[in-house]
Amino acid sequence: MKTVKLVSAEGFEFIIDYKAACVSNTIRNMLSSQGTFTETELGEVKFPEISTHILEKTIQYFYYKLRYQN
Repeated sequence: MKTVKLVSAEGFEFIIDYKAACVSNTIRNMLSSQGTFTETELGEVKFPEISTHILEKTIQYFYYKLRYQN
C-alpha cells in the first residue's frame, strides 16, 4: 500500500502517502490491524466528525513531521 485515502465529514477525499499517514499511531493501527476491517482492506479511513479544513491542516502536519522528524 503506497497511498491512503482520508475522508472528511463533508466527503472530501485526501489521498496521501502511507508513510505520512503512519505519523499518526491511530491511523497506522487502523490500517495495519488484524482481521477484515474496511480500513485495512480498502486503505481508506473516514472521519465523520472532522471537517475538511481541520483534516487538511492535520495532513500538512503529518508531512511536516515526516520531513523534519530528525
